[in-house]
Amino acid sequence: MDERRARFARARRVLLSGALGVLVMGAAPWSAAAADATPTPEATADPSPDPTPDPTVEPAAEATSEPSPTPDPTTTPGPSPTSPPSPTPTPDPTPTPNPSPTPTGPPSPTATIKALNLYRSSAMTRQYTNYWCVPAATQSMVNLVRGTSNRSYLTQKYYYKLTRQHNRYTYVTKGNDPQGWAWAARYFSRGEANYTARAFTDKTAAVNFIAETIQRTRHPVGVTVRAGTHAWVVLGYRMQVSTTDPSKKTLLGLYVSGPLGTSADRWPYKYLTVAQFRDVFTRYHEWQRKVIWEGKWVVISE
Repeated sequence: MDERRARFARARRVLLSGALGVLVMGAAPWSAAAADATPTPEATADPSPDPTPDPTVEPAAEATSEPSPTPDPTTTPGPSPTSPPSPTPTPDPTPTPNPSPTPTGPPSPTATIKALNLYRSSAMTRQYTNYWCVPAATQSMVNLVRGTSNRSYLTQKYYYKLTRQHNRYTYVTKGNDPQGWAWAARYFSRGEANYTARAFTDKTAAVNFIAETIQRTRHPVGVTVRAGTHAWVVLGYRMQVSTTDPSKKTLLGLYVSGPLGTSADRWPYKYLTVAQFRDVFTRYHEWQRKVIWEGKWVVISE
């Protein structure tokens, strides 16, 4: 009851205040009055403040890339019209070289090959026994020196007999030695060749001497091979000679013939390089006794 009385009293005061306000304010705008008449919300009903939103985190720019600058719309891309690009200079053409003159003939060689082979089929003689290699080699050498073609068994037998008689030493075997061979080649050449037994302590000097002797005399040369157990005839050579200095010579190989009459013994003849010849042309060795040619390279030459 008291509450209703309080409300009624409050309403009456409000009406009186409103009438009084109209009189006082006069022509005050309705909008202002309406604004003043808006009730003020109660202080006890303050709403909870809105939560502060989480701060937005700016993404970090990548270290490897920078943002592209925004092009100026007023600027026309491309080179400035006030500075045109310089033209690329055209390189000067490479002058075409004049062709080399064509030689009128082949170039002059610095060296030539000279060869000599005394081989004649009718002059070469095989040995008739396994120990007649020296008489057979002598028979072939004499035929080449004298231009004859005597290849008879009796002649070779006779050569063997006289060679044995003129050996430097006496042997229990049936072979012969360099001194007897040189004597027979000299004797049966009838003065047309002066053969001598020569012993070399240097193998290269001996090989070169063989070629030089054939070149000088145009006669064959005898050599002991396979440590002095066999006899060969050297028929010729091949050498390289300088065209500017003929004294400069290089021996390339030798033509040889072995009297055994087999291809292994280089029958009737064969060309050997210097290296191939050196493999067979070895130091002289006599197992029966001491001789003056021991350990040397033996050549029957002029």
